[in-house]
Amino acid sequence: MTTHGPPWEILFVGYGDWHLWRWDGFRTRSAQLCRFLARSSRFRQIYVLNEPVYLHPPRKGFAVPRLERFQALPLRGGLRSVEENVSLLDPSRFLVGPDRFKRRYTIRRIQKAMQGLDRPPILWIANVHKAYLMEEIPASLRIFDAIDDWESVSVYRRLGRRIRAGYETVMERSDIIYTVSRHLQDKFQERTQSACVAHLPNGVDPGLFHLPADPPSRRRQAGKGRMPVLTYVGVLSERVDMGLIERACLDWPKCLFRLVGPMSRTVEREWARLQNIPNLEWTGLVHHSRIPDLLRASDVLLMPHRESGLSLSMDPLKMYEYLTTGLPIVSTPVPPTGDFPALIYVGRDRLFSEQIGIALEEGLRPDAEALWNARIEASREHHWDKRIARIESDIEERLSDRKRDSHA
Repeated sequence: MTTHGPPWEILFVGYGDWHLWRWDGFRTRSAQLCRFLARSSRFRQIYVLNEPVYLHPPRKGFAVPRLERFQALPLRGGLRSVEENVSLLDPSRFLVGPDRFKRRYTIRRIQKAMQGLDRPPILWIANVHKAYLMEEIPASLRIFDAIDDWESVSVYRRLGRRIRAGYETVMERSDIIYTVSRHLQDKFQERTQSACVAHLPNGVDPGLFHLPADPPSRRRQAGKGRMPVLTYVGVLSERVDMGLIERACLDWPKCLFRLVGPMSRTVEREWARLQNIPNLEWTGLVHHSRIPDLLRASDVLLMPHRESGLSLSMDPLKMYEYLTTGLPIVSTPVPPTGDFPALIYVGRDRLFSEQIGIALEEGLRPDAEALWNARIEASREHHWDKRIARIESDIEERLSDRKRDSHA
């Protein structure tokens, strides 16, 4: 029987703002990892360092006003319990000024909050801009969660020097580097000498995405005379090929294309041209708890991502959520669709529209029920609980190695 030591504390520096996570239903990787880590018996307490984004202009289609985001933060900052096993370390709502000032403030806040702990916490960072904490905060283990290749995101190019410096710190100081994609795993393995670099894909919340769509036999009967619905769920940003969506709408005028999610400034300019397409509908951000119903009410689910350095580094959460429905999925050839060659229809340019046609006809195939079942079964291999078990094992191993080295 395996014996464990006392449970761990973790200082969790995710990507994003806890208040925004809560408002939209904890839909992001950082938000979901934080909550599932808190449910594990191996973690006594999760201390979440909040990132104030109230001054950032909201994306189009995002429902939370800037004033409400501002008022969610306390006047002076501090530590408070927000969920079972989760404490939130908020900054002051008036935290503005030069970066060096904000860094000193953040370090002091963390040191004060952590000073009563029996031992240094595990430090988990997903925001490369916070990599400096690896140098300033004592930690029993340092983990970096590489969600995207920030050097490939166009809006961050003006911050290139700072991002590269952050990555250098990550490479030098991390004990474990988790990467959301194999492309990122290769990139970090080439540049780090001491960290354990491991591919940790996204997952799916089985408590939320537990009901599949109706099986093909039932959908055939219910769909007679109804306009087919094709749905994309996610942020409409530079990684989404809006031109491809436009062509698909024109190729399939008797289908409704539904886009669900907030919109970046770049896509806003394209939307001004596309919004008059009669069979194209855009909904802003909806609470994550509503996504399962939106997916199950669809006929085909879409991932029209551009092929780029950015798309190579990603692992769409939506793909695992799509699989839980059993519905046909059509995507451009971006990772990790290659892991599901028989379950996802893949094509670029004109072939993307052709694959939509094949997906729409899937319900008539003799193996339609088998495909529906296979997608649902595949999704069960990607529950967040399995990811957390992997993280626990990795932490246990690295802490044991460190303890053994100290006694050598």
